[in-house]
Amino acid sequence: MATGIVVFGAAPAFAGTLANLSWAVNNTQTGRTGVTYSYSFKTATTATLTSVTMTVPAGTSGTPAVGTVYGVGAGTVALAGTTITYTITTPASINSGISIYLSFTGLTNTAAAGSYTSTITTIKSGPTNVDTGTTGSVTFGASSTTATVNVGQTLTFTNSMPAFSLAVDPSMLNNVQSQAVVLTVQTNAASGYTLAASDTGLSRSGPAYTIPAVSAGPATGVSSFPASGWGASATLTTGGTDGAALAAGLSGGKWVGYPSSPANFLTTTGATGATADSLTLNNQVAVDYSVPDGTYTDTVTYVVTPSF
Repeated sequence: MATGIVVFGAAPAFAGTLANLSWAVNNTQTGRTGVTYSYSFKTATTATLTSVTMTVPAGTSGTPAVGTVYGVGAGTVALAGTTITYTITTPASINSGISIYLSFTGLTNTAAAGSYTSTITTIKSGPTNVDTGTTGSVTFGASSTTATVNVGQTLTFTNSMPAFSLAVDPSMLNNVQSQAVVLTVQTNAASGYTLAASDTGLSRSGPAYTIPAVSAGPATGVSSFPASGWGASATLTTGGTDGAALAAGLSGGKWVGYPSSPANFLTTTGATGATADSLTLNNQVAVDYSVPDGTYTDTVTYVVTPSF
């Protein structure tokens, strides 16, 4: 009697499915050399990624080089068979929902005309597959005409009040003054942007004194302005399409202080579209008889960081 053992290989397990997958080729002529392949996707699982692989048609060749990279650290690229592997030099944790863009130059297209998709896989140490997904198709052909339209990255930021001055004294008639500063942001950043602010402190010298901030930063707000303090409240106007949200401390018209290191006052999740976001910061100072006389100065710095 003969016996035998049959072993079934287990299919690789994936934690999630990549979203918003895209594969673009800047010239789809079969056999064309010096071609750039571009890939984009959004992660589904938080993980410390070590590499990303992308399948290509059989017969693809060339010596690829790293082009443009967004959303993931610097790395190297290699082509083996039908797989391009992007190896991250310093693996780092990447959150779910992060948009990643990778492009590679120096490729030679397959000589076989046809329509092809690409399977993209993110990988962590092990190696262990994390997320995967399949792009739409790219058609290669000797008689095809490829049209490439590059949409530029754009961000416009305005500040209505580069400088202002206020005069206050401890008397009840003139101990509180305010000034509105309007900031606008318009961008096509698909994953939104953040607007952070920080300051150097409203201070004087000789002897040194700083009017206290009303809170540690935009995460913590106060409902009533103190007798002595420096801070701001905020009003947000948007086109309603980019998921804009003020920091928690600014809800309900509360007052917050400017921190010494940049902290987000505004966060969005998408592009602004045709209507710019408008953030009005109502800066206010109050003094009582505990505040020494003198000229107090401060520099508030705004940082807008887009996520294309």
